[in-house]
Amino acid sequence: MTTEQHEQLPPEPAQERHFARLAREREADRRAGRPERGLFTGRGPKETSRPEETSRPEEEAPHRSRRPRPVPEDEEPAARPQTGMKRSVVRAIRQIPSYVRLLVGLVTDRRVSTFDRVLVLAAAAYMVSPIDFIPDLIPFLGEVDDVFLLMTALQRLVANAGRTVLLDHWHGAPDELDDVNLARLASAAGFFLPARLRRRLRKMAGR
Repeated sequence: MTTEQHEQLPPEPAQERHFARLAREREADRRAGRPERGLFTGRGPKETSRPEETSRPEEEAPHRSRRPRPVPEDEEPAARPQTGMKRSVVRAIRQIPSYVRLLVGLVTDRRVSTFDRVLVLAAAAYMVSPIDFIPDLIPFLGEVDDVFLLMTALQRLVANAGRTVLLDHWHGAPDELDDVNLARLASAAGFFLPARLRRRLRKMAGR
């Protein structure tokens, strides 16, 4: 026994209790699979975790690029904005004869101001004329400008003459002359027109 080890021993009469406690700790270390403690050096080296037991940060899952979901043919128009707007414009195109009769009736109505009647007459002439900004011979696009001019002119008439005046000359559903419906159709038709043409048509309608 070295001098240093001898100095570490507790004084008498506690030596026996000291050795008994160290023996119990060594036995507990052996049962737990830990390095045993020395009788004179005390607790052995601190237990280190095994490499395979060390906690590792969770590996991030590889990034998966999402492909655009194909749109079914029977999906609702709200999920396909362009298709929905085209359908709205097509329905308005089918009602152009009814809208022309409405404009003709408003031209002779004294409740409509003279300036608005001139604009109505100009809009009706533009719609029935084959010569306009987009020739009517072009399918769909040839009538989109007519729908845009018509809806813009009707919005002005509703604001100035009142919706009641227009309903007196309208033979369709009353909700078709609502401000919201007219604005929706004008927006749908304007989607297919260049900005410059939209400005010219609004000027013709007095908007």
